[in-house]
Amino acid sequence: MKGFTIAIDGPVAAGKGTIAPIIAKKLNGIYLDTGAMYRCVALHSLLNKVDLDNSKEVEKALSEVDIDVTQDKFFLNGKDVTHEIRTKEIDLLVPKVAGITKVREVLISQQRKIAEKTTDRGLAFVAEGRDIATKVIPNADLKIFLTADLKVRAERRLKQKEEKNKSLDFEKILESVINRDKEDMQINKTLVTNPGEYGYFILDNSYLSEEETINKIIEEMKKRGLYDKN
Repeated sequence: MKGFTIAIDGPVAAGKGTIAPIIAKKLNGIYLDTGAMYRCVALHSLLNKVDLDNSKEVEKALSEVDIDVTQDKFFLNGKDVTHEIRTKEIDLLVPKVAGITKVREVLISQQRKIAEKTTDRGLAFVAEGRDIATKVIPNADLKIFLTADLKVRAERRLKQKEEKNKSLDFEKILESVINRDKEDMQINKTLVTNPGEYGYFILDNSYLSEEETINKIIEEMKKRGLYDKN
């Protein structure tokens, strides 16, 4: 029996990275953190002083990048970089890396292959990002657009930073979230502004708990015959 695909898109701090792996676990499927793959490219570029404005340097760097992604660890050329790809320096580089056409082409191709291998094994494939359902797996069995109020997302981002013992100002975090949204929608064009037109199940979880958000998604999956557990 062939497996199925679930694509979860949405803006920064909407909860995609938290919700997607939980859904995959409930389905006994595979979760792919596509954002980590871009972070790996960003880290490689940083370590090797790649000029991201030089297309030839970028293409050469891509040929040297070997990314292996498991459920909870990320490897760059055989080295575990799970923690290294989550630094502030990488945060700043990711939007630029993600906006480079060649990088996206190479990684999207890899992501599609992973999805195909997973479903061929009869497993559910769950991926999250900003354009998974429009670029990577446009024929996903369930497309989810997870979003939340701007200030709620900024508060979540602030909490994430505080958990890492970083003292940051809310207004600065809010500004960074606004700027990231603009980059994703207007510059990189990786985040759709009209998800309803792309067949997404739109879920605003501004005032939903993690459990309530998951239950809403499971309800939608049941409607589509993708979840038959009691």
